[in-house]
Amino acid sequence: MNLIDSLVGFFSPMAGVRRWQARQALEHVRAYEGAKKGRRTAGWNTPGTSANAENLMALPTLRNRSHDLVRNNPWCKKALETWVGDAIGAGIRLGISKGHAAGKGWLAWAETTACDADGLSDLYGLQALAGRCMWESGAVIIRRRWRRTSDGLPVPFQVQVLEPDYLDHDKTEETKTGYILGGVEFDKLGRRVAYWLFDQHPGEASRYGRVLQSRRVPADDVIYAFKRLRPGQIHGVPELAPVILRARDLDDYEDAELTRKKVEACFSVFVTSEGGAGSGVGDVGQDAKGRPTERVAPGMIKRLLPGESVTFGQPTATAGYADYVRAGHRALAAGAGQTYEQLSGDLSQVNYSSLRGGMLPYRRSIEAWQWLCFVPMVCQRIVGWYNEAADLVGKRPIPTGTEWSVPKLEWTDPVKDMKGELLKVAAGVQSFSELQRRLGNQPETVLAELTADWERLREAGIPISLDGLIALLATPDEPSGANDGKA
Repeated sequence: MNLIDSLVGFFSPMAGVRRWQARQALEHVRAYEGAKKGRRTAGWNTPGTSANAENLMALPTLRNRSHDLVRNNPWCKKALETWVGDAIGAGIRLGISKGHAAGKGWLAWAETTACDADGLSDLYGLQALAGRCMWESGAVIIRRRWRRTSDGLPVPFQVQVLEPDYLDHDKTEETKTGYILGGVEFDKLGRRVAYWLFDQHPGEASRYGRVLQSRRVPADDVIYAFKRLRPGQIHGVPELAPVILRARDLDDYEDAELTRKKVEACFSVFVTSEGGAGSGVGDVGQDAKGRPTERVAPGMIKRLLPGESVTFGQPTATAGYADYVRAGHRALAAGAGQTYEQLSGDLSQVNYSSLRGGMLPYRRSIEAWQWLCFVPMVCQRIVGWYNEAADLVGKRPIPTGTEWSVPKLEWTDPVKDMKGELLKVAAGVQSFSELQRRLGNQPETVLAELTADWERLREAGIPISLDGLIALLATPDEPSGANDGKA
């Protein structure tokens, strides 16, 4: 009963009874258990804030803690490396070959360091850097940098990958043509028109005592990519956000357990004597402060005086330590969107079938991120920039509709998986080109190489036959459970 009900009951008991009855009836009307209020939900703070109201307040702390975990927590670092290797791999590549009219110019720009404003990576290295930043920081900024035609680049522009800290998140105000929210400027229709970026990382500016000043950069020259989780969201959050505290607590628990073991190991032998001073057990010496110490050597024989006894320290095992750590790693894996086996490398509790089945949701989440987030937000925008720059110097643009090839996720059983993919092609439910893209290859390049190889083999008199492939497709499957032994 709240304060108002108590006051009503004090001055008018009958009215208080009616209010209490009405509240009891309301509780029965509520059909959702999660909407009921009581002791179980006491202290559960559930504000109805928007995604932006939540993110803008928490982002700096979330990012800093995520960076710290990736630097110092081996499991979080492993989760990041695994994810980047699967989502980006050796690069998400545009399906265009050197023989294409536009392919030569694109490959000269994308597959060299000419595309990087820092001059260190090709486009695929920049993709990996951008993907890492999106996972670790929640977002990435990619800025277009125009260059002079006299700079000798294939096309007169480069891209620069920046951390989202470059965005002035504190800049929120009304403008004549719209508004600025968290460093992102919108027009009156809610379209992004500009980003307010710092010239240098805020961490570097504070180090050298410089004053930060954000500048307006048109949205056409900026890619601000992140994984959208709620409508209207303008900033992304790190992937580790749901498990940051769990990861920290698990670190503290392991440190405490290690410290306990170290302390126990320091007390190995205890000598008791019925009289005063005894003979000791080992060789007597002194520590740095002049206190007497004794050391026990392997194979040493020591005669004790009458009345002396020796007790050896017996470190106690921590009950449930392995189970707790395993549960913590499972939580970390779930928060990172991976399986426990990927995160920990522990395959002792899975067999072939369970390992294969557990990877399916992970593969689907990787594909969803690639095709619904990274390709439209990053890859296609960069191709648009390339076409604008190519048009300025009279080079062929990339044709509309050119497909991208994502990296192949390794198969658990290559023979069985390849057989299934080939059956799809034979049945007409999947094209040869789609199969090549799923394998991370470019269909045009593969077809050209196969044509050239087969022609050379025919000219050399080496027979070419598809009988082996047909026999493979006709081979019956192994009985169910044949490979269900422990992985």
